Amino acid sequence: MGKLVPDAILDTMLEVIADGVDRIDICKDTPTDYSTATTAGTHSLGSVAVTAGAGNGDWTLGNGDTNGRKLTLAQQTGVSIGTSGTATHIAGTDGSSVFYFATTCTSQAVTSGNTATINAFDIEISDAS
Repeated sequence: MGKLVPDAILDTMLEVIADGVDRIDICKDTPTDYSTATTAGTHSLGSVAVTAGAGNGDWTLGNGDTNGRKLTLAQQTGVSIGTSGTATHIAGTDGSSVFYFATTCTSQAVTSGNTATINAFDIEISDAS
């Protein structure tokens, strides 16, 4: 017998992220909790508010690139940089206390007072294997 996790269950797991995350931070190191992800100068170099909820404009659910399902965050432009440094990670939080994820980004120097762009990216869950 094969292994199966229905798409609806995979979507539910991804919707926890989409429904909860309304703040994205550009970080200089790998954040491990809410505080390190969002505190200026600790890891956060700048942040942007996003609209929570899959299908609400910033988050989209769909088929994974190979299999499974994915959650895509749309490109974010005009992200205000408050601290100069080298961006290496992106973090998602609820903007008040919950840390949802961290992912890598292309390393790039950013300067306080300028803006940056966060390219669209996916969070994927593969089919059961």
